[in-house]
Amino acid sequence: MKSSGIDVTYDAGLSGDALAAKLAEVQPDVLVVRSTKVPAEVIDATNSVQLIVRAGAGYDTIDFNYCSTKGIYVANCPGKNANAVSELAIGMMLAIDRRTAEGINMLNNG
Repeated sequence: MKSSGIDVTYDAGLSGDALAAKLAEVQPDVLVVRSTKVPAEVIDATNSVQLIVRAGAGYDTIDFNYCSTKGIYVANCPGKNANAVSELAIGMMLAIDRRTAEGINMLNNG
């Protein structure tokens, strides 16, 4: 995005009041979050945001009902973690088949 001339502010550690303060300072057009909660109080910190994107499936961390009253679009990226979820599922099946948890418990108990 930066190479396209878009001004990008990145700080993955922001949440709550710190996120609201940063939004008030930067006044972005778009906010992209992962699992960060975006309640009405954070949304009210800026009048410039037109789009909030959840970089993941679902949008339960974003107060989308409040966003709709303010004319802010909310989007997400469903299915983008499908490979990671399938890899975890296969790994868990192998762990069950090989009784990995039981083996660790037996090892820890001597």
